[in-house]
Amino acid sequence: MAFNAEINSLAALVQRMAEESGNPQDFDTRSCLDHGLVSFVSGLGQRRPLDILKQPGGLDLLRGLLLPAQSGTFS
Repeated sequence: MAFNAEINSLAALVQRMAEESGNPQDFDTRSCLDHGLVSFVSGLGQRRPLDILKQPGGLDLLRGLLLPAQSGTFS
């Protein structure tokens, strides 16, 4: 299913970000991602990332929000 592939892609991105940001030894990527996908996000107009992911271009939008978070830069 394509939707699962998109979630797996985000999980891989979050895992890579954790590895690059420090010691990911006790970091539970999937739990963090699962929680984040169903939480309402002000930067998404109080929508859930899971709902955005279901829309065309949603994966790219979410990647674009995650990557600056790693360095602490937000636009």
